[in-house]
Amino acid sequence: MNEMLALRAVGLGKRFVRGWEPHMGMRRAAEQLLHAPFRRAAQLFGNPANAAPGETSFWALRDVSFEIPRGQITGVIGANGAGKSVLLKLLSRVMQPTTGLAEVRGRVGSILEGGAAFHPELTGRENLRLSGALYGVAKDEIRRNMDAIAEFAEIGSFFDTPVKRYSSGMGVRLALAVAVHLRCDVLLVDEILAMGDEAFRGKCIDTIRSLAARGRTVMFVSHDRTLVSQLCHRCLYLEGGRLIDDGPTADILARYGARARWKAPPSAGAAAPVIS
Repeated sequence: MNEMLALRAVGLGKRFVRGWEPHMGMRRAAEQLLHAPFRRAAQLFGNPANAAPGETSFWALRDVSFEIPRGQITGVIGANGAGKSVLLKLLSRVMQPTTGLAEVRGRVGSILEGGAAFHPELTGRENLRLSGALYGVAKDEIRRNMDAIAEFAEIGSFFDTPVKRYSSGMGVRLALAVAVHLRCDVLLVDEILAMGDEAFRGKCIDTIRSLAARGRTVMFVSHDRTLVSQLCHRCLYLEGGRLIDDGPTADILARYGARARWKAPPSAGAAAPVIS
């Protein structure tokens, strides 16, 4: 991958199968494990795996390709179900793609679906040590940043309280504090600012801008167009699992808004739009 790039996706796709019976879970898991090498070979030779007979599959993401340089803040927009969160999970290696590949250069920090993968029985401090180990951060670096992380997260004495007793906003604040202070090269965030108060929202915006100014890369999923326009240099617009537009934020938001208005059902008593 080019040294100036932080993220690259080539033909990235994720297919899910629905309609599995709960009691068939172990059998399906065994089948998936046995067939995995053959599916991977099919992907490499351009023949993605199909669903087994009788199964219904759908593509949450399909044939998505892009390149993102270092230091760029990139927004990802689209309606619910467009594939935005799936894209972040593939980039953060939470999921493996069905087709294509995703390359990420450097240490990755991710805050997905409103928080981080904290263990609910561990305290914030204990989860910080665990997250640092998962990121590959040295113990000395974790120790040096402990107080700064606690101060940034603004959770006070709850830092030594089990995470299961945190509010959703507290969990998000701690997750962002960990990702920022443990020097992630690429930060993937999914709708985190919708859960914070106004003061914390402002601090997050300043922090994300500061990260980009220092050469770190941020990919940011949000439904808040104002926030996206304030933060992002560029936008990816997903619809139905496909990347349908990619470019400067103002242009993409304008096209997204026009498309959303066109698709909205007419209000009661209003005439339906006419296609010329």
